[in-house]
Amino acid sequence: MALWLSNPLLVFFKDYWRASAPEIWQLMKLLDSSLFTRLSVAAVCLLVGTAWAQQRGDENVVTANDSDGDRIVDTIDVDDDNDGIPDVLEIAGNGLDVDSDNDGMPDRLDLDSDNDGILDWQESGVVISVDFSEMRVLSGRILGPVGANGYIDALETAVDNGVLRYTLVNTDAPADDLPDVIDLDSDNDGLPDMLEAGVNPDFDSDNDARIDSNSATASVGNDGIPDRLQSTNDKTCCDVTGDGVEDIVPRNTDGGDFPDYQDSDSDNDGVSDLVEAGGSDFDRDGRVDNFFDSPVLDGMDDAILSVPFSQPDVNGNAVADFIDAFAQTGTPGPAEQPTNVPVTSTLTPESVERDPVPRPGENILPSGNEGQVIDGPVNDDPLTGNIKTGLNAAGCSVQSSGMDLILLLLSVLSITVMGWRNSVKRLSKKRVGE
Repeated sequence: MALWLSNPLLVFFKDYWRASAPEIWQLMKLLDSSLFTRLSVAAVCLLVGTAWAQQRGDENVVTANDSDGDRIVDTIDVDDDNDGIPDVLEIAGNGLDVDSDNDGMPDRLDLDSDNDGILDWQESGVVISVDFSEMRVLSGRILGPVGANGYIDALETAVDNGVLRYTLVNTDAPADDLPDVIDLDSDNDGLPDMLEAGVNPDFDSDNDARIDSNSATASVGNDGIPDRLQSTNDKTCCDVTGDGVEDIVPRNTDGGDFPDYQDSDSDNDGVSDLVEAGGSDFDRDGRVDNFFDSPVLDGMDDAILSVPFSQPDVNGNAVADFIDAFAQTGTPGPAEQPTNVPVTSTLTPESVERDPVPRPGENILPSGNEGQVIDGPVNDDPLTGNIKTGLNAAGCSVQSSGMDLILLLLSVLSITVMGWRNSVKRLSKKRVGE
């Protein structure tokens, strides 16, 4: 019994089949008393169980040296957290780690690098260029086959060539140089992304446009996602309202074009969010006038961050005007009447003519780098793509890019032969005793 309880196979069954060691032992006893039969059954279960786990993507088990559980150790993995953003785009120019939201988790391991409640894979822009209908995302990590470089194959133009099929989105370029994944106001309408995503304002007690993460009651666990958004820490996401039910994030009020945090007119009523939230817009571009963000670059206008907009609700229906299609209010400022603002508030949303909505974002990478190569490190130089992982580095490690069927079959054969030999020995001893 002790032998079976310590058998590595039972550890596998416990991890992948959620069965306890005694349960497996009882199953073996029911099948047959022969050790040979038990070993054979275990071998078959190992083969079938591994294939099943691989198919479901349950093999992504996070370890100390493999932060995303893709079986490529962090020291050679070009995307340590499997958020679809290569580490080289989440570190500083000198190769050192960056922690944009100061939550103790470096961006290359943080699934919500700016703590706005919108996960990095959603803000990166990958969904614009890559079809996600057949892909799975589990709590901010993109699941799927990876090559030797640790990057999701479906996000490369060819397996292991390191050429991305998308570029990071910067919706409010050229107002700032921050991509949406670390920009607290991606569309520069004066409303924090956290608010436009539908996050409960109470989650930001210090009004810094980030979900609190620096206290005993507001931590981020091991994935960088605020624990208060997860019903199971580091496993689920996201309950942004705090009602115990996971929400659709990011919010898209008008159900078309782009989510609110990238949409300058979230309710599509013809009045910009900036104006309806209580701001002014002298140049009628839907973005904050005289934008200033310094010395700490976070994508939010410093003046508005200090004194947030009032977010009026003129019809008193408990819905802020910027997401209420039947409340067109505000004034852009003393200038000629802009064409995108109704002259009176009697117009209905259907009667407001709108220009086609452009695709948000521009490539923040230097010109000519649209197909940036993210191949693994060769020298200690960030310009070559080298990433000084530092955290969780483990020296020499054995890596695997997937299930090795040959090795698995050899293991099954070895177990079977071992069981057969053991049975033969027992039979021989029994005959000698007779």
